[in-house]
Amino acid sequence: MERLTTERYFEEALALLGEQGSQALTIAAMCERLDVTKGSFYHHFSGMPAFCDELLAYWEREHSDRLIALSLAESDSSLRITSLTEMAVNLPHASESAIRAWGRSSPDVAAVVERVDQHREGHVIESLEALGLPADRARTFARLALDLLIGIQTREVPPSPTRARELLQEIERIVFVEADPELLARVRERAGR
Repeated sequence: MERLTTERYFEEALALLGEQGSQALTIAAMCERLDVTKGSFYHHFSGMPAFCDELLAYWEREHSDRLIALSLAESDSSLRITSLTEMAVNLPHASESAIRAWGRSSPDVAAVVERVDQHREGHVIESLEALGLPADRARTFARLALDLLIGIQTREVPPSPTRARELLQEIERIVFVEADPELLARVRERAGR
């Protein structure tokens, strides 16, 4: 039998959150879904509070910090914007929505959500400034994009990646036209749109 990693527990927990919300996140539910004993769970984690802390750290690391690092690897500022759009579209929206809902009743979870949102927004601002937008416009567009993403994650059940892509690409289009009216055509051509 394959030995489970902590990452496998975290991915299953994110799936469970997305399907049933934070109230369903229990040791028994995790063990049943993974077809393991509670002993297996306790081999990896000291208990549910520690598991939740590690789960949130994993979410922050894998679904925010790692994606920002990947984005920074793109040297072309316009392609960085299109890659950020695709990264946002491909987030685990149902899980993120559940984490945001959980944060409304847990100050510890809310603090992690706030930190992730600030980090994401800061990165989008920096990316838009690298494109040539003034700081105030970069902040406005970054806030629009993040608020749109959060709105889709909390308003739509299940959240629609197609709808997210359409709306984020509309913000992207406005950004490119504002940065350089000729940029939009060049970006669309390079991105194959």
